[in-house]
Amino acid sequence: MSALNHATSYLPNFQATPTAQVGLNKVHDLTVNTYLNMDQCTLSFDLSHDLSTEFHWNTNQLFVYLVASYNETSNKRNEVTIWDNIITKKADAKFSGKLLVEYPLRDQHRELRGKDVRLHLRYRTMPIIGRMYEKEVAVGDFKVGKEYFRDGTIPQQPQGKEGPWFLSEGIERWGALAGRQQGRIALDMEVFR
Repeated sequence: MSALNHATSYLPNFQATPTAQVGLNKVHDLTVNTYLNMDQCTLSFDLSHDLSTEFHWNTNQLFVYLVASYNETSNKRNEVTIWDNIITKKADAKFSGKLLVEYPLRDQHRELRGKDVRLHLRYRTMPIIGRMYEKEVAVGDFKVGKEYFRDGTIPQQPQGKEGPWFLSEGIERWGALAGRQQGRIALDMEVFR
């Protein structure tokens, strides 16, 4: 019975037509992580996506993630996951805004300076029953600077506060993130100027 149920997800009315755009907003720093002895870059990015067509009776959740890739280093292939999110409801599958990476972009051989980086927005479908699929829906390119710097615009989570947070109109609000923004850091527009 479950095989027949799974087979219905291949019907034409269940074929997804996701749309997305991703691009660099700003590189906030390029430094040496002295503890790990690696180049490290923190950036923010513009993201918009509509993955709502992926949701039907057999969809449990979507695992959405952003990968930064670059070449021409001591490693033949460099792919680093810098942001991720889990979407569990169709209503949360639409998003548009500016986000800060969750995980810094790092290079173990300190060869990140001056590299051309491509951002890949990908997601993995996690059905109730059946195969998981990985899809890439958007790419964006940027070049990392050749010199180390720190611009000081990365907001820090205040001491004693836990959980998701964001800045809006200069006022810190805690616990106000629900659904699609769970676990994300959404930043005030002033941070990106």
